[in-house]
Amino acid sequence: MKPTGLIVLLIIFLPLLTNAQSQVLDSAYSILSLRTYLSEIIAENPSARNADLLSSQAAAQILGTRGAFDPKLYSDWEQKNFGGSNYYTLSESGVKVKAQWGMEFKAAYQIARGSFLDPATVLGGGSQSILGFTLPLLNGLTFDANRAGLRLALLDRDGLVAERRLQLNDLLYQSGIAYLNWSVAFQQLRVTEQALQAALIRFKSIRESYFQGDKPGVDTLETYILYQTRVLDINEAQLAFQNAVLGVQALQWRAGRSSINDFQWNYRPETVYQAVPLAALPLDSFVQRLDLINPELRNLVINLQQLQVEKRLAVEQFKPRLDVSYNLLGRGFNPNVPEGSKQPPGIFQSPLQNYKWGVNFSFPLLLRKERGKAQLVDIKQQMVQNKLSQKKVDIENKVRNYYNQLENARKQVDLSSSIVNNTNGLLRAELRKFELGESSIFLINTREQKLFETQLKLIKTQGEYGKSLLAVYWAAGRLFGAF
Repeated sequence: MKPTGLIVLLIIFLPLLTNAQSQVLDSAYSILSLRTYLSEIIAENPSARNADLLSSQAAAQILGTRGAFDPKLYSDWEQKNFGGSNYYTLSESGVKVKAQWGMEFKAAYQIARGSFLDPATVLGGGSQSILGFTLPLLNGLTFDANRAGLRLALLDRDGLVAERRLQLNDLLYQSGIAYLNWSVAFQQLRVTEQALQAALIRFKSIRESYFQGDKPGVDTLETYILYQTRVLDINEAQLAFQNAVLGVQALQWRAGRSSINDFQWNYRPETVYQAVPLAALPLDSFVQRLDLINPELRNLVINLQQLQVEKRLAVEQFKPRLDVSYNLLGRGFNPNVPEGSKQPPGIFQSPLQNYKWGVNFSFPLLLRKERGKAQLVDIKQQMVQNKLSQKKVDIENKVRNYYNQLENARKQVDLSSSIVNNTNGLLRAELRKFELGESSIFLINTREQKLFETQLKLIKTQGEYGKSLLAVYWAAGRLFGAF
């Protein structure tokens, strides 16, 4: 068979050789904006819910440390019987309260009965009420372990807030990248479908012209080859789009369920320009006050503050321990015996007669434990300070690197847009020349292929710009609340 005959057969049966059809995405699908998508991530994603639990964890830790200042009920009971004799029955019950300024208050009731009591424990009437306090005059007066624990818990709360922002910052960056991949894949699929439709229309037009004797058969074959190439492109674009959809669905949760199992998920994304504005942003807005905004640096700053609390507690231990206690004593349950009564005066009537007081003093001579603790805290402070200094430089350098990529991507978008416009102009000019018989299908296909490639390149460059913008916010630790 001659080559010309083969071309004629291909032209006649070409429509039967393919069943590929364009699957233009339904424009009626609901638009899922980047802002809405990220809001749903924060509200529903399990990782976001875990980050929110850090606030509850901080509240629980503070609650536990405040327990050191809770009132405490206590009761001691001791009794001895032997040979039918009650040697003694000793009991003390009451409540103690540790104040946040170091003083401890006490209200108690004592019982002391028996035939063989220690003379110091003999009470008139066998019982006694007590109101008293213990005051540390040196070590523990201005600061102690309980107050240090509460201060550390409050700082730890700030640290957990920073940790929450850090986790959400990472999650939003991952989610934003997935969304932009989806947006790029969607736009590239639409461009590919449009190119497929254009190739199919041109093939049918050239084929009809061949039957009318206006075009040679080789032109029909060439347009059909371009159409087949577009079918390959559409298959690849659809695969990329489907995978991008899965990436978005895997992060989106609604009503406690992952959207990846939602077969009625009919959404389309915003364009990259709609999701992230193409605008010049000053670098200073990202690198200033990093130690207050960036959660990683904020954590290190809080760690230094916690070490300062530990250092203060360690220095407090260099002071001698000098505690003074004073207790007012009364007869039985009555703290205020009326005048003229046969009972001894009550607590409030004779505080200078019925009392018990004492002094407790201690001081380690070598202070090795205390000095070792203070030196360890100093070493930790130096280590954290060095880490903070280096981390700040690393993060600022990372921000600057991503910012440079952002600026370069912005220039690339402008240049790519200009290339698309110019390439589109060349294609239109080539089509006019073809209508005048001064061009060929080969040149038109070449121009159209170039336009198709530049359009895809522009969309990819727009996506790179959007990802660079997300990266700048992420590196600075400001992605949470930025979109």
